[in-house]
Amino acid sequence: MGIFKSLKRAYLKKIDGIGLAIFRIVFSLVFLGEVLQLNYFQHLVFDKIPYVSPGEIAMWPIFFFWIIAIIFVIFGLFTRIATIVNYILTVIVLGTISSFEYHMFYTYLIVYFLFMFLPISRNLSLDRLRIKLKYSNTKFRYNPPTKVSVINYYLIIIFALGFVYFDSVFFKLTSDLWMNGLGLWFPASMPQANFFNISPLLNLKYLVIGLGYLTFVFEAIFLFVFWRKNWRLPVSIIGVGLHIGILICFPIPFFAIGVTGVYLLLIPVSFWRKLFVKKSTKKLVKFYYDAECPLCNRTRIILEHFDTHQNISFLTVQGNAAQENALESIGEETLLRDIHSVDQNGKVYQGVDTYIRVLKTIWYLKPLAWFIAFPGIYHIGKKTYNYVALNRNTERCTEETCGYEIPSLPPKESEMKILTNFTLQDLKIRTLYVGLVILCLLQLAVTYNSPLMINFRKSVGINDNSAVKATVYTAKIMHNSFSKPFFGITHHGVFMDSHFGGYNHSIAVLYKNNNKTVWLPIFDQDGTPGDYLFGSNWVKWTFRSNSPVINQKKLENSIRDFTAFWAKKNKISLENATFEIKVKKNRVPKQWEEDFLNKQLEQPWLDGGKVEWKNKEYYPNIKDIEKI
Repeated sequence: MGIFKSLKRAYLKKIDGIGLAIFRIVFSLVFLGEVLQLNYFQHLVFDKIPYVSPGEIAMWPIFFFWIIAIIFVIFGLFTRIATIVNYILTVIVLGTISSFEYHMFYTYLIVYFLFMFLPISRNLSLDRLRIKLKYSNTKFRYNPPTKVSVINYYLIIIFALGFVYFDSVFFKLTSDLWMNGLGLWFPASMPQANFFNISPLLNLKYLVIGLGYLTFVFEAIFLFVFWRKNWRLPVSIIGVGLHIGILICFPIPFFAIGVTGVYLLLIPVSFWRKLFVKKSTKKLVKFYYDAECPLCNRTRIILEHFDTHQNISFLTVQGNAAQENALESIGEETLLRDIHSVDQNGKVYQGVDTYIRVLKTIWYLKPLAWFIAFPGIYHIGKKTYNYVALNRNTERCTEETCGYEIPSLPPKESEMKILTNFTLQDLKIRTLYVGLVILCLLQLAVTYNSPLMINFRKSVGINDNSAVKATVYTAKIMHNSFSKPFFGITHHGVFMDSHFGGYNHSIAVLYKNNNKTVWLPIFDQDGTPGDYLFGSNWVKWTFRSNSPVINQKKLENSIRDFTAFWAKKNKISLENATFEIKVKKNRVPKQWEEDFLNKQLEQPWLDGGKVEWKNKEYYPNIKDIEKI
């Protein structure tokens, strides 16, 4: 019960939710980029043969609704529904593209699973504005809670970082690459994995070997120290530095930026509050409105919601206009009919001009102000405003005429009784406890089948035990059918010996047309990945189409798909098209070597055969890569 009590204390401890909201926005922007890339390459990913033999279903409607759901999550609008739709589509789409999957997919799965249950829209969201408008009126303004349970921060960090690092250690401990300190240097020195050439850094032997060991130690201790307040700063610096390094070295930018985004949850919430809710010491605009008008009050609530720096002073006509010298020549009837504002220089704005001035005061809404002020748009806006103002003046909108009823405020979960001595809060804590136990057991089941545990079972002679075999089999079934596809809980053996050991080649494709030669954006002429090879595409080409030992059939099919996709995008007819295959033979190092990357990039391209398209039929004639 000690774990349950600790969990309950963490649940009851409330902190500002702005850090959670910032993570929601940043992480979802990264995911939007990932989905937009998948959308662009959807025919490469989902067609049987891109643009030649389409897939069984059209994917564009799925991507259309998926992108909308992600945008809703970013803005925090109808967040609960949007997160559910997003999670369902994420499971469906990412679960159907196994040859393109890479480790960031699993981070998306677990984070968006958690998003369905976390209060991610309490800050910096349109849902917060909707709640304000729903429960506010001319007599009362409702301010929804901004605080959330600290456990919401911990859950994301544990599953998106902690368990990932924890599981990877069980792979690294069996890796000669990592145990010799080459875990950073080796992958970054391989041409097929190189994004930016950082040879000057790679040539500093003891630095890069030290960074390799630091990465291992960091991942080993992270899960046990990140929650300690005194450790958060060094943990954040090392973690962010590690993933900025990944961003620079490897063509997996969404992974690097997305995981870096998780570290935002370790930044003290007071920092975000000062940054995003900084109060202005001097008001830039005074906004005068009719205190008895529900529409005017709602306008004030909306503008106040977006004015995070509080540069606008909201004042009622009835209580404050008489003290404003700039308004003394304007009658009260006019002030009540039209919205007025006064800037620092005493200049008076009326109607649409007031909204333009106010929007310019809110820095991120300036483009909207410029749009409204644009000739034509301005005149339409002015006519619309005058119509609304005239109608409001005629009906004299009050609580009675508008039929606005004061709603009862939403009860606190600690006050909502389900049973006599059992509240909604109690139910949530117990449900969280059970869910957390299940997810942790799923992770332990995955780690149970890691290389280190397999070696341990063999060393103590229990690997052939029937009970152990049954446990291993059950763990594999749970992993393949449940934990991996639905929660992203899986193995994390990334950049291991098996990925690069014996990987002695790079393969490029060129389009030939008379005297014209074009390098397809798979590999550039310098021997590094091209513009197509980012994220899932890079993993597809580097480790599924290619591998340390080439499968010629897989390579042929992959070249078929990439050439068909590229040809369509570049308006090349497949009625008669020829593509040359170029191979660069790389040397696989066994220990640190100075300037190794540049030496490999200088290797010449060799002839690897060709493939032809005739009447949209594919004819490969590729040499045996292993024998070149």
